[in-house]
Amino acid sequence: MTIINFTKKRIEAIEPSSKTLVYNDSKITGLHLRVYSSGKKVFYLYFRTQSGEQRRPKIGDATSISVETARNQARVILGEVSKGLDPVNHQRTSNLSLRNFCKIFDEKHLSRHVKPSTARTYRSLISSIILPSIGSKRIELIKRSDVEAMLNRKDTQPTSANHALALLRLIIKKAQQWEYVPEFQNPCLNIQKFKTETKERFLSGSDRIALSHILQKFEKKKLAPINAITIIRLLMLTGCRKNEIVKLHWGEVRIEEGVLKLRDSKTGRKDVILSQEAIQLLRGIKRTDSLYVFPGKNEEAPLKGLQKIWERIRKEAGLEDVRLHDLRHTFASVAVSHGIPLYEVGRLLGHASIQSTQRYAHLERERLYDSLNKFSSKLTV
Repeated sequence: MTIINFTKKRIEAIEPSSKTLVYNDSKITGLHLRVYSSGKKVFYLYFRTQSGEQRRPKIGDATSISVETARNQARVILGEVSKGLDPVNHQRTSNLSLRNFCKIFDEKHLSRHVKPSTARTYRSLISSIILPSIGSKRIELIKRSDVEAMLNRKDTQPTSANHALALLRLIIKKAQQWEYVPEFQNPCLNIQKFKTETKERFLSGSDRIALSHILQKFEKKKLAPINAITIIRLLMLTGCRKNEIVKLHWGEVRIEEGVLKLRDSKTGRKDVILSQEAIQLLRGIKRTDSLYVFPGKNEEAPLKGLQKIWERIRKEAGLEDVRLHDLRHTFASVAVSHGIPLYEVGRLLGHASIQSTQRYAHLERERLYDSLNKFSSKLTV
């Protein structure tokens, strides 16, 4: 048998003979091409099982699958053989399409181990980006080029594409961990994410004064529910995420200890240290029979419609580009500018790792520059 480097051009150039011709691939041991007298060209893989039995399964017609696909399938089969399996006689689920596995992924992972809000986001990414692009493909045959094509769809925003890439990497990883497919190199690895603009907005001193005045105005003239106004103030004073305050239970409030003991947050259980201003604000809340600190009209549920109220307040304050989440960024920026170390700021915000707090490192440098320039001229005197 002749050994050649399989390429599309080289395979197409092979002319049929009166007898079957066999060519071995120089890169994958056992992978070979049979060229029949009829002109048909087919990929096969030759191997022996660990018990010594010979196998020669068909990989596919060379006119319907690429050399890269044939090699990938061969690698998958040889990987199973190395584990002592017989891919020809042993029934496996490697024919599983990504679409069908996503149903399993939802049942075994999203529904059991992921927060409902995050699960909804994941399901949206799966249905709108991942499945329309590569849902029909067998998992172990998904290639890097397939993933890149998925990311570069015209109707996909860069941020959503980045999230879809991370999710697809997890889905394929789970398919391998749960042994639905044999292990192979995850095609999502080492694919560069899109660069996206950060939407962080820090309120300046004048911005904070303007917001404070408008909150006082809305409270005095009863232009918004007092619960909504108090939530916004508490977000400013704690750096908490919106739902951490909106859905706050009285059982999580420990005023005497000066802490909120959140049972659940983005990073799990979390203690929020309270300032004297935050404690005073909580002491002033009129308590009802509701479990929630900030109930809505129906006291069995938390306040709803905060976003619309915030849009009115920020417009009145001249801060139409400010999101509620920017109050969290502002909390951090003010802390850093007043000399609080990044590590402590991360603890106050409840970050799971210091990497999350590094986004505020430039603010710390600016403060250090100011400190340096206060005395640097004295160094050469």
